[in-house]
Amino acid sequence: MRSFCVAATASPAAVHDYRVLGEGLSVDYEAIASALSDPVDLEDLGAALLEALGDYYERVHGDSTLLFFKQSGATYLFDNASSIDAPNDDRTIAAWALTPTRVANRDVGYQRGFPLVSDEAAPMDRGHLIPHLSGGEFGPNIFRQDRSLNRGWSEDGKRYRAMERGAAERPGSFYFGHLLYSDDSDWPSEIETGVFRDGRLVVERFVNRTLS
Repeated sequence: MRSFCVAATASPAAVHDYRVLGEGLSVDYEAIASALSDPVDLEDLGAALLEALGDYYERVHGDSTLLFFKQSGATYLFDNASSIDAPNDDRTIAAWALTPTRVANRDVGYQRGFPLVSDEAAPMDRGHLIPHLSGGEFGPNIFRQDRSLNRGWSEDGKRYRAMERGAAERPGSFYFGHLLYSDDSDWPSEIETGVFRDGRLVVERFVNRTLS
C-alpha cells in the first residue's frame, strides 16, 4: 500500500573518485536517470528514485505501508509498518532534496534529545539522511549511524562526507540517501547516497552496521 501526505514543518568541491552506478547497488540507478527526458528535471528524478526504491523495499521486505511526504524541503519515503501490525519497526527508507541557498541554524537541543540506543562496541551518532546543509532536519531524517562513517574518520567516512560536501556547497544541487535494512529493526545495515552532477547520477554505497 502506498500513499502521499504532506507533513507541515517548518567554493567548488574537489573532484573525487566515487563509484558510479556500478555493481553492488540496490537498483539500476543509471537506467532510472536515463529513462528521464534530457535535460533531467530534478523533481522528476527524485520522484522516479523514490518509486524505484519503494519497489525494491517491497520486494525485499514484503508487506508494508509506504508513505511519501515532504518535510522542510526534503521528500521522504517511509514505511509506516505499525499501521498494519507488520513485524518490522516504522522506518525511513529514502529521501531526496535540493540544497537551499539558506539553511536555518541546527536545533542542537532537539538533536541531543533524540532517542539513541548506546552500544560501546559500535559507537553511533544521530545521523542525518539528508545533511543539514542540504536542508535536512529531524524526525524521519534522523537514523542510527556509524560514528566513524558520519564524522569522516574512516576511509569510507571520508568519501561519505565528500559526497555531502559536494552537494552542500552548491545551492540547487540534488542529493539523495537510501537506507538498507537487514532485519526488522530501524537500524540500517548500509547506506546509499547520491548526487546528480554534470548530467549523471553518481552513487556510493557504505556499510553502516557490522552484522554478527
